[in-house]
Amino acid sequence: MIQNPLKARELISFTKKNYQNKEIVTVCDRLLVQSYYYENNYNDALQQILLTADQQNVEGVISYRTILYSAGIKEVGFTKKYNQASLFLLNEEILKANELVLQNNQEKAFETIIKILPKITVKNKDNFRDSFIFLLSNLGESGWLAKHPNDHNPVLKILSYYPDDLAFNILNKRMFSASISEDWLKKTNNLIDNSTNFRLKIIYYNLLQNYYLDNKDVSNYTLISDKKEEQAGKKNKAITQARSQWIYLTEKKYDEEFIFTNKRGIFIIASIILLSCIITIILIIKIRQERIKGKSYQLLSNKLKTNSNRRKEPQVISENVKLVLLEKLEKLESTNFYLDSNISIQILAKKLDSNSKYVSETINTYKKKSFTAYINELRIEYIKQKLNNELIYRSYKIKYLAEESGFSSHSVFSSVFKSIEGVSPAQYIQLLK
Repeated sequence: MIQNPLKARELISFTKKNYQNKEIVTVCDRLLVQSYYYENNYNDALQQILLTADQQNVEGVISYRTILYSAGIKEVGFTKKYNQASLFLLNEEILKANELVLQNNQEKAFETIIKILPKITVKNKDNFRDSFIFLLSNLGESGWLAKHPNDHNPVLKILSYYPDDLAFNILNKRMFSASISEDWLKKTNNLIDNSTNFRLKIIYYNLLQNYYLDNKDVSNYTLISDKKEEQAGKKNKAITQARSQWIYLTEKKYDEEFIFTNKRGIFIIASIILLSCIITIILIIKIRQERIKGKSYQLLSNKLKTNSNRRKEPQVISENVKLVLLEKLEKLESTNFYLDSNISIQILAKKLDSNSKYVSETINTYKKKSFTAYINELRIEYIKQKLNNELIYRSYKIKYLAEESGFSSHSVFSSVFKSIEGVSPAQYIQLLK
């Protein structure tokens, strides 16, 4: 699976098709999602998650939760069933430690890591593989271990859980500057070249970039930097699309469930009404004369048929209305309305003298993204302009930059900034300096 998700998926699909055991099918669904994720194919991964999340056990929910976390999607409804399960809570602690690293709070991150490690066993370690990959990758980027040798042991302990995993082998050499032989490079290059694992390649390119820099190999450093930048661009694009797609897919699912529930409710009400009418008609037939009974029955039946045949015409938004809304929206952007931390699609719709459904469809059609993604990208672009053009902003704390750009939390700001720009706010400021 790790080395070649594409080949693994072929075997998983064959197994799922030929073995109809419920437990086997559930595991196959989870492995299919992982294979799509390792190839950076969020489109198929998210669709599969939405289709199979309700049938997954706690191991599957942990895997799905971690994959959505990688795309910055942190609020998911299907985890509620396992919110208090020990395995699920343990994975949440690993992700919490990763958040602390992203916030440059490595001391608290290691406090969390030390509490986690005694709970990791040979039986449960595979559930946390991808979460540990996030954690170790971000620790490697921070450079913390080079300055704090006392924190080496917890990281080495994590690495020891996955001795045969190429990704952890690469991370080990990167974080601890382990000697890299020509034979190892040749062997690993061959494995990476033949791998379809997008994420494995990113980890390896990070190692090579540091390796060529240390060896002052300008030619190879430039070449691998270009590859890394290309991979980072694909990753960020996939994440941005994944967020919009998740919002669209979940809204569509809830709409379908809502429509189904409404139809069922209407059917029940109609059945009750019909039954009541029949009973009433029977009573009338027994009390009144045949002629009066027949007329009453006919009138009631006709009225019931008329009411049941009524249909509401679907509301369609005209292209002209969308264009007018788009023009208003682009004028409103110049007022920096998006810096309001309380901005919502309802508030924006009010500013545009419209409703949230029209505004949402206009943004989806012409901006090619969800409302949330649209607001976040405007905010990040705003603060980038400030950092680029006003030197004083480069000395401000990340918390202030988050508030200045409309984010209510500096951790959310850092996560969104990195997902869009590929680097954290702190790293971006360093690059400007």
